[in-house]
Order: sequence, then structure tokens, then C-alpha cells
Amino acid sequence: MRFRVFHRTRYVYRAPVRDSYNELRLRPATDDKSRLEFFLLNLNPPVRLRHFRDNFFNYVHYFDLPEPHSELSIEAQSTINTTSPYEGGAPTGVPFAALKAEMDDMLAPFLKDSEYVELSPEVWRLGIDIRDERDDVFETATAVMHHIYQHWTYMPNVTSASTHMSEVMAGKKGVCQDFAHVMIGICRSLRIPTRYVSGYLYNGPQSHLRGAQASHAWCEVHVPGRGWFGLDPTNDTFADERHIKIATGRDYHDAAPITGHFDGPPGATMALQVDLEVRRTEG
Repeated sequence: MRFRVFHRTRYVYRAPVRDSYNELRLRPATDDKSRLEFFLLNLNPPVRLRHFRDNFFNYVHYFDLPEPHSELSIEAQSTINTTSPYEGGAPTGVPFAALKAEMDDMLAPFLKDSEYVELSPEVWRLGIDIRDERDDVFETATAVMHHIYQHWTYMPNVTSASTHMSEVMAGKKGVCQDFAHVMIGICRSLRIPTRYVSGYLYNGPQSHLRGAQASHAWCEVHVPGRGWFGLDPTNDTFADERHIKIATGRDYHDAAPITGHFDGPPGATMALQVDLEVRRTEG
């Protein structure tokens, strides 16, 4: 599928602020399943952009804005072609014993606690119950996805970007970011390397997908000998060509689209407006 994506975030401050520093993870990822044709970032006030690759190979733009300003607008436009990682079928048939044989330093960060994920005894017990007698890595991860979809309630505005998975475990309510964190925790407790994915989700004319009206989140599990495969617990579906990957990491902390800070007087709180359009195109 070929998509055009427009993403604008606008901050309006009640009093002028200065010394704003921001990191942007808004450039779609490029791999054998995603081909980026066009990408453009526009900022207002105008500012010089720099970029680097972070520890998880995400493409990160960053900038400093030292001058006083009352508004900040960040616009990202992109055109991307995607294909489904599942065109050859699901990566089933790999037993749990293969996980230990393929473990290396690159996978180790995706097996531990992280900023928003905790491998508590409660999470481990739930993972054991869901796994039951399964010995297939991907089938087990898929069972975790089904369980979250069936037992958690999709409910906007009950959590925030800083909500820890332990709160979501207790309340069984949240949005895509929360469900991704819960699934990551359960899968890691079973020693399946699992990472967080931020991106966009295309909701076609005949679809009724949750989380398609804003930045979306899902997770990817590593299947030995097969690679990384995405699962979307919010919609109980494989992450296919409708899912446009932007960044990956241990959790939201590593893959947030925009992070930063600024200096300002007391009361310089901000109003936030996010506009997003994901449109399928020909070509």
C-alpha cells in the first residue's frame, strides 16, 4: 500500500518560553517492508534541524530554540510504500528452546524491565496461564494478544503518556500505548524478546480499527530464525501493511514521537493540538 501522511503538532503557551529543546521521531522507518519515498519536516518558528540515529536505530531530528516564543508548530509530511510481513504466512513452528539458542546482546534490552514495563510476579503468572501447554513462540505471543483484547477495555482519557503498565494491569482500561506495554511485559516474562513500536494506522473505508485517529502503538516479537513480527493488541490483529512504523524501543520512553523541555515563567503551561491524516494513494 502507498500512503501519504500529514502530522502536525502545535503548542500554544500562555506566556512566552525559551530554550526549548526537542527530539522528533517522526520519519517513517525504512526496511524491506517499508519504502520511504518522501519526507519533509517544517517548523515554525524556523529553526536549524540536526539528526542522529539512536541506540535502537531510529532516525531522530533535534533542535534548540533559545529565543522567546509563544507558539511552536511541528509538521511532518511523508509518502511511504508498505507491504505486509505476513505475506508468506505467520512465523509458526519455532519452539521456546530456540529462544535461548539465539539470545545475544542486541535482544537483551527487550527482555528486561524498562521505564514503563515491569516483569512482576503477577505478570509472570498471567503469562504462564496464557501460555498453558504451548511450545510455539509466535502462537504464544498471539495468544497474549487475544487475551488483552478480550479482557482489557479500550477507553481513551483514562491514562496518560506516563502511565505505567502496572496501573493498566490493575484497571484493565486504556489505549493502544497501554495495551502495547502490557503485552510487552507479559511476553518478556515468558522470555520472548518484545519491543514497542510507534507509528500510524490506516483505517480504510471498510475498517473500524481503534487508535487510527492519532499516533498508534503496537509491539513486535522476535521469533528465532524469522525476525521481528508485529502484533496489535488494541485491534487483535497482525501488524500488516496498514501499520506504518516510525520508531521502536523498549517502551514508549524510547519511541515517543516528540519529546522535549523548555524554560518559562510559572503559568506558562501549554495547549496542545495534534492533526493527523493518513491517506491511501495510487502509485
